[in-house]
Amino acid sequence: MRYLLDASALLPLVTKRGGQLIVEASRENLVTTDLALYEACNSLWKLTTLLKSISLEDALDVAAMLKELVMRNIIKSINFTKLDSSETLKRAYKEPLTFYDASYIAAAQSTEAILVTEDEKLRKAAGKFVKTITYTDLESRLTQC
Repeated sequence: MRYLLDASALLPLVTKRGGQLIVEASRENLVTTDLALYEACNSLWKLTTLLKSISLEDALDVAAMLKELVMRNIIKSINFTKLDSSETLKRAYKEPLTFYDASYIAAAQSTEAILVTEDEKLRKAAGKFVKTITYTDLESRLTQC
């Protein structure tokens, strides 16, 4: 099964599962967009700088793990150039969604993946085009294997 992770699913997956992903992802096909990587690291910045809920050291560890997982192709990253930006913008306009959120739907469609998101608005809109699940659903699937 292939799963497309948005930032709301990517960050908790890496934070909670960490190195276990190396084993778990070998059984599942995990993909994300390059945008989600930036969004996840921006969330780390917010958690350290604005909310002060995690230490800078912990944020750096998570960012390094995220980069390693992508570099080792355990989580495959889809580049912006692989998406049809015109169709994505049209969908964003029609739904209405941000271009960011519409790009997750486009990426899930192009990779024939299940979209994993904690964003209720995105999940509802995406459900018209692709199958969606929550992070909790994905986590239970990973632990069942």
